[in-house]
Amino acid sequence: MILRTTLILRTHIERGINVKKTLLAASVATAMLPVGAMAAPTFYGKLNLSVDKTSDYPDTALVFSQDDLSDAWFVSSNNSRLGVKGEEPLYNDSLSVIYQMEVGYDADGDSSATFSTRNSFLGLGTQVGKIFAGRYDSVVKLAEGKIDQFNDTVADMDTVFLGQRRNSNSLNWESMDLGGIVVRAQVAPGEDETVGSAPNTKTKDGLTDTWGLSATYKQDVLYAALAYESSYTEVAVGPATVGGDLDTLRGSFGLNVSNSVAVGAIVERSKLDPYGGSDGDLMSYLLSGKFGVSERVALKAQAGMLDSSDLDLDVATLTLGADYKLGDFTTAYGLVSASDTDFDPAGTTEDVNESGMAFSVGMIHKF
Repeated sequence: MILRTTLILRTHIERGINVKKTLLAASVATAMLPVGAMAAPTFYGKLNLSVDKTSDYPDTALVFSQDDLSDAWFVSSNNSRLGVKGEEPLYNDSLSVIYQMEVGYDADGDSSATFSTRNSFLGLGTQVGKIFAGRYDSVVKLAEGKIDQFNDTVADMDTVFLGQRRNSNSLNWESMDLGGIVVRAQVAPGEDETVGSAPNTKTKDGLTDTWGLSATYKQDVLYAALAYESSYTEVAVGPATVGGDLDTLRGSFGLNVSNSVAVGAIVERSKLDPYGGSDGDLMSYLLSGKFGVSERVALKAQAGMLDSSDLDLDVATLTLGADYKLGDFTTAYGLVSASDTDFDPAGTTEDVNESGMAFSVGMIHKF
């Protein structure tokens, strides 16, 4: 009996030793794998769905006809998105590969394309910053920061600003953080694109058909940015498509007074130089504020304006809203926005002078 018991104990001990050896070998093998092989991409997304009602509310900053004013009920997807991103070290210790693939997702199902390309790129992280290529926000758009309190809603600041552009075919450089200062540069070739309609057209075939520079400062409670972009655009004026060069200069300032109070302002000057027409200056302004009345409830207000005497165009919006935090990653919101649009260009019979409204109730979930 004693011998049998001894044999059983010896068997269990040997098995335990073998298990420990196996675990140790697995740990050593894992530790010997290349660091890059252990990195995993981050999968993320955002769903933002709302029910909207508009009445003579501007669809865009450039209102050239009654067709540019919206008047309907909508279920809106509001730039819902899916994405994968990551960074992995390379054989050279001073380099890493950086990548992101982000698509807009048509959550309400009313678009002919379920997915659309958002910020997507491949590049290198270096000792002098990040260098990457793909489709990416312009330096002017990035200078917005978090100042737009109604971003990705029917009352988004793009109703009065021209600089909210995402550029395809772009080459980008972003500096390292220099004591709160980050410098960005972007160029994008036109890839032999013909802009405008005959006889007033231009062919964009250079490397720097679009280029921009910016500097941002973010430290503690303060945010400030200055950005410039030289590019081109096409706008529909009635049945015609008009092409032109577009220069945009933007200054932004934000102040987070506390965890619950934030204020901000953006000023933008754009110069539109149509092919075959006279140029026009446009000024855009934004004032915004947010006040948290509790840990879960925040009240928001925002005023925006676009003014151009050259184009005989004036657009103004005033928006009030509230956010209600349902969970760590889920927020319900509501807003009401009033607009005033006046467009009466000389030498035409078009005369738009409308007061509009927009209402929206929605929910955002991030993952």
